[in-house]
Amino acid sequence: MATIREVATLAAVSIATVSHYLNKTKPVTEETGRRVQAAINQLNYQRDDMAAWLKTAGAPVVFIVYPHADTSFFEDVAEEIEACLVPHGLNALRVRKSTIDRMLEGGALRSFLTRSAGIIVLGHSNEWPNNAVEATSILPSVMLNWDDLNGFIEQGLHEHLDQGAATAMAYLAERGHRNIGLMTGPLLERGRGLLNGALASAGSLGLNIAPQWIVQSSYDLRDSSNQARKMLESTERPTALFTFGTQFAFGALQACYDLGIRVPDDISIISYIECRQADFSAPPLTTVAPSIAQLASHVVDRMVGLISGNAVNIQTSLDIQIVERSSVNPLKTSHQ
Repeated sequence: MATIREVATLAAVSIATVSHYLNKTKPVTEETGRRVQAAINQLNYQRDDMAAWLKTAGAPVVFIVYPHADTSFFEDVAEEIEACLVPHGLNALRVRKSTIDRMLEGGALRSFLTRSAGIIVLGHSNEWPNNAVEATSILPSVMLNWDDLNGFIEQGLHEHLDQGAATAMAYLAERGHRNIGLMTGPLLERGRGLLNGALASAGSLGLNIAPQWIVQSSYDLRDSSNQARKMLESTERPTALFTFGTQFAFGALQACYDLGIRVPDDISIISYIECRQADFSAPPLTTVAPSIAQLASHVVDRMVGLISGNAVNIQTSLDIQIVERSSVNPLKTSHQ
């Protein structure tokens, strides 16, 4: 197969001139155009349309970057965003954080990225692109770091952590629970916000949260299970547990299984944040969470505005929703 270099040699012009003629990126003289076309015909040259597209065309594609996680939460958010993009004529291409890091380093992958319509990054402190700032400088971008609440506010999203924590605590109190344990996850902005909300709610509701019942875990599922086990093996354990993320709840469920503690008969568990795996845990997990549908709609409206070159000042206050499943029981009289 003939190459663009061979066409340039036969037509006695530069490779760049042949490229401009083929891609209509710069005008060439009529005589030069005739020589290039004659060389193309003589050599039966077939252009690489994909390579040409990567160099010259934009595409209605939005990259959605999401991290590795032990639950489906970020995939669930990405899926909802993708569905919201479709009515705007935009397609989603989901990639991992490691892939976007390589794309930003340079080469053909970077060319592919820069020809896209925009980039949406979802993640947390442990899984965040190395060059996120650079991405914002080359493309319309929406960046959501779940450990950076100020970043959420800058993007026009308002998540009411105190309300979410209060809703979970009230749900347990209404079912007779007074001794409550907390699994916080990393005590960054989000964890501290939920902890402050839970403690304030416990004070107003007259609930007991003993210091040994507050355990901190990393985002790792195994660590969550180990930390929950330490609390559950104590002489006196709480009758209910509020976890600040579903990965922490799944770790607690595993610890309960290992210790022969029945959920919800012996201990009730409710979690902040919803994910589709909550339907399939044993037992299915009750959650209180900000609306993923609202979040996705906001992200897409913001992205569409940025792509259009408009000033974007969209503000969304995320509703708190309870999904009742089977992990919380009313407290039996013998436990009170």
